[in-house]
Amino acid sequence: MISKLSIFTAKAPFDRVDADIILLSSDNVEFWVFKIILSLSSPVFEDMFRANGSKTSRSDISAPAFQVSESSTTLEALLRIIYPTTTPTLQSYDDAKAFLEATAKYKVSDVVLKRAKQMVSAKYMEKHFMSIYALSCRYRWKDLALAAAKESLRLDVVHNTIPFVQEMEEITAASYHRLLLYHRACGTAAHNADSNEEWFPSTYTGRCKKCRHDTGRAGIDKYRTACKTMLLWRPSQSTILDAGIPDEVAAIWIAQYPTPCQHRPEYFLEFRSAYAAEVERVISKVGTLPARHAYGIHLNLGRAVFLHR
Repeated sequence: MISKLSIFTAKAPFDRVDADIILLSSDNVEFWVFKIILSLSSPVFEDMFRANGSKTSRSDISAPAFQVSESSTTLEALLRIIYPTTTPTLQSYDDAKAFLEATAKYKVSDVVLKRAKQMVSAKYMEKHFMSIYALSCRYRWKDLALAAAKESLRLDVVHNTIPFVQEMEEITAASYHRLLLYHRACGTAAHNADSNEEWFPSTYTGRCKKCRHDTGRAGIDKYRTACKTMLLWRPSQSTILDAGIPDEVAAIWIAQYPTPCQHRPEYFLEFRSAYAAEVERVISKVGTLPARHAYGIHLNLGRAVFLHR
C-alpha cells in the first residue's frame, strides 16, 4: 500500500495528466510516465507493469502506481535518458554512479545504455576512472572498463599506488591485476612507438627549408630518449603533450649548432604532436588485439578480459 502522505509530483515532462503509469520514488516523488516508452526500453519495467500496481489518483485521474527503490534524483535521470526528448543532468559523481547502477538494474536497451555511459564518461572519467572501472567490472561493461583502464595510463601505477576508492572493495584481485597488465602492455607499446620512423615529420632531419640551417636532430633524439623512459611508466599522450621544450634539448641546440635555426621550436612542436599521435595509435591496438607481450605476459584484451570475475 502506497501512502499518500507528503507525496510530490515530479517536474515536466513527468507530470502529464494523460500518463498511464505512476512511479513513486523512495523519497515520495510521483513520476507520471507512459508505459509504452519505458517498456520498449527496459524489460524490467515491462515485467513490472504486467503486475497490478496500487491505484492512485490526482483529481479525476487514476493510474496504477509502482514503488521503486531509487531516489527521485536517480529515477529522474534514468527516465530522462529513456525518454526520447530529454537529457539527464548529473550534479555529482554520486548521482552519476547511482544513475549507472539504475541503468543496469532495469536492463535498459543498448542504445540507452550507450548514451548513459557516454554522459558519465564525458563528465567524470578523468577524476573517477578507478570507480568507473570497478563499476564496469561488476556489470560486465567491457567498453567502459577499457575506457577507464585507458584513463589510468596518465598515472605511474608501477612505482606508485593507484589512489584508493571505495568501489575497489567490490572488484576481485583478478580484475585489478588485469588493469596492471593492461598498463604494462601499453607501457611497452608506447616505449617502442618511435621504432617505426614512418610517422616522423620531414623536418626531423636535414636543413630547414625556410632558413637553410640545420634543424637539430640531435636535440630531438635526446628528447626521444627521455620520452621512452617516461612512457614505460605513464604510457599516455599527456606524458608527451604536457611537456614543453626540455632544457637539455635547448642546450644541445645551442652547443652543437652555433648558427641556430629560428624554426627549431616550431619543428619540435611538430615532432611532439606526431609522436603523441603515434603513441595514441599503438595504445589503441593494445585494447583490441590479443598479444603476447615483451614482458612475457599473455594478454587477451580482445576477449573481454576485464570482465571475468
